[in-house]
Amino acid sequence: MKKLIFLLALCLSFSCNDSNVTTEKVDTDQVAADLISMSNDYQQAYISQDWDTASKWISSELGTTIYNSNGSALTAQNEQQVSNTERGWEFGTFEMSNHKVSMSSDMNTAVITFDADGLINFADGEQNVAYATRASQTWVNENGEWKVMHSHWSPRTNSQGIPQQD
Repeated sequence: MKKLIFLLALCLSFSCNDSNVTTEKVDTDQVAADLISMSNDYQQAYISQDWDTASKWISSELGTTIYNSNGSALTAQNEQQVSNTERGWEFGTFEMSNHKVSMSSDMNTAVITFDADGLINFADGEQNVAYATRASQTWVNENGEWKVMHSHWSPRTNSQGIPQQD
């Protein structure tokens, strides 16, 4: 009787196996590397005020928001905000480091955390003012394309973020 039950279970397991069904394994390391690359590209476009490039990573349906490191109110990152040439300062240098990526269980939402360091030059004042922040970005997979949904920046201890805008 045991042999019959074993044989029946074995047959049932083979009949339930559909060789046409494949399960796609997601390479989480590659997804994380791709997200870090997109994050870097997005930030470089943002700080160089390149809306055409930055907008590739912004959902036309969802948009994106930011809390800047100067403590200002929540801001929508749109063409006017990204392309603002009247802000009175610019980055002399800007580097991102220490990226960490956390993924949701369905692999459709990611939070990237990192540090940013650089120098800010004021149009009518000091040059090479040190800048050091920590940041997080929330990215969502929208129809197979990753889009940045929100960014949050804050100065690191004993450092300053971007200047307050008037």
